[in-house]
Amino acid sequence: MTDTTINEISATPVCVNRKEFMKILGCGQYTADKIARQSGARVEIGRRVLIYMPKVNQYLSDVTNLK
Repeated sequence: MTDTTINEISATPVCVNRKEFMKILGCGQYTADKIARQSGARVEIGRRVLIYMPKVNQYLSDVTNLK
């Protein structure tokens, strides 16, 4: 019998949809879309739009000068 390994899943997702992104930021749709576009984190797969969170986090830390 082979050993099975259990992979841990991180608590923070890599990509989120637009509604989840608005909740995370605590802002409206217009501002959330603006941040997603300016950071280059907007990913379109067919009609679905996802936001790549590592890019957003980097963008926000650069804008606010946090390191």
